[in-house]
Amino acid sequence: MRVATLHLFLVAFALVSSSLQAQTNLPPLNERDRAMTMSGDFTFASVGDLMIRRPASQLADPEVQEVFDLIRSADLALGNMEGELANLREFEGPMNGFVGTHEVAADLKLMGFDMVNRAQNHLLDSEFAGMYSTNSLLDEAGIIHAGSGKNLQEAAAPAFFETAKGRAALVGTHAPIWPEHNRLAATPVVGNLGGRPGLNMLRYSESILVSRDQFDALEQVRAGFLEYRDNYDNPRSVANASPSTGINFPASSSGRNNPNFRVAEDGEIPGTVVYQMNENDLDRVLRNIRNAQQLGDFVIAAAHIHQSQSIVETQHLSTRPPAFYVELARRAIDAGADAFVGTGVQTLRGIEIYNGKPIFYGLGEFFREAQWELEVALGNTDANSNRRMQQFARNFGGSTQSLESLVAISHYEDGELTEVRLYPTELGIDGPDSRLGIPRMSDLQLAQQILERVERLSDAWGTEIDIEGSVGIIRVN
Repeated sequence: MRVATLHLFLVAFALVSSSLQAQTNLPPLNERDRAMTMSGDFTFASVGDLMIRRPASQLADPEVQEVFDLIRSADLALGNMEGELANLREFEGPMNGFVGTHEVAADLKLMGFDMVNRAQNHLLDSEFAGMYSTNSLLDEAGIIHAGSGKNLQEAAAPAFFETAKGRAALVGTHAPIWPEHNRLAATPVVGNLGGRPGLNMLRYSESILVSRDQFDALEQVRAGFLEYRDNYDNPRSVANASPSTGINFPASSSGRNNPNFRVAEDGEIPGTVVYQMNENDLDRVLRNIRNAQQLGDFVIAAAHIHQSQSIVETQHLSTRPPAFYVELARRAIDAGADAFVGTGVQTLRGIEIYNGKPIFYGLGEFFREAQWELEVALGNTDANSNRRMQQFARNFGGSTQSLESLVAISHYEDGELTEVRLYPTELGIDGPDSRLGIPRMSDLQLAQQILERVERLSDAWGTEIDIEGSVGIIRVN
């Protein structure tokens, strides 16, 4: 009986492995199935992170309502659900980190949101109970979500939203910030085995570029460590080092967090981080985008990624995407996505129009109610503007960039992108803490400063942004 069971398991595993391998070499979808087929005029509203803790749709503030009207007026609206939601009086799971009240889900629907990405680093702040609570509340509110689930297949699969003009599809993914965030990853079901809840993870390896002199110095330091290997009964094995493949520098007792350094080639800058995406994870993301394109009329690829280009940047305030992020976005479009929406960094990044499709590398924080700490809201500690999270909420990185954002409205006619309109918002920069983190339209001066910065950051892809008053317009030929 045990032999038969083992045989069935091996057969199932071989079939799954063969299927996954075969997907990599599938031919592209034909032009009929690749086309964006939302009928007539179609508008897509996309924003950054929804770090929201309390309802806000009812505020009788014209500058706030003007922002929500932009969302409501679109045929489809997407954001990134940053954190968890629960009935704080009845929730029996652990309450940690970013947790908002259960009324938020219905409130997001009142604001006009239709779909959210759930693959983000706060998914398990309140463990599996928080993830399931949030997903259930979103379901009850009629907001479609992708990127998380009871196993990897469910987390990776596209989610669909039916509109009068056609079917929208969403695939969500996240790249971990730190090694410990790998615990957020869902695992696959093979036969009737496995299947841990979590998110659709895009893992990677990384190398830090150094000059040849820096490499030689690192090699000399490592050699100094290794002189003492014979003092120990069970010394660790040491990988060979070369300028082109790199040197694994011993920086942790386990070796799991050892950085790898390689010599920068011509045109590369020391300090740059080179990321290599996990091919299995990438193939899974692209396969599901391809499947979504065959079944949907408009496909969105959403990625929550914080990685910076260089080790000298403040990670969450990195204004330029690393090379792997650009590769991911373009490959998502090539696989069938009609739009790529990136979130994660808490500032704005540039915009690329790639093969007639919009790529948003960072739209900032749409909501940023980080000051709503559970300890303060539940009366366990005193409110104090000097607390770390209060500083994070208002003055992260010593600037107001994390309180500046964009609403992007992409306009399509008969399946073709014609323009993208950019509406700058600010999150209560000079207002009281009670309104901090709630989006409102920027005044003309700040709006133009925001748009000029995004225009500069978009130069890398030749994207032209016409600034007309407080609105930026990308016209697509």
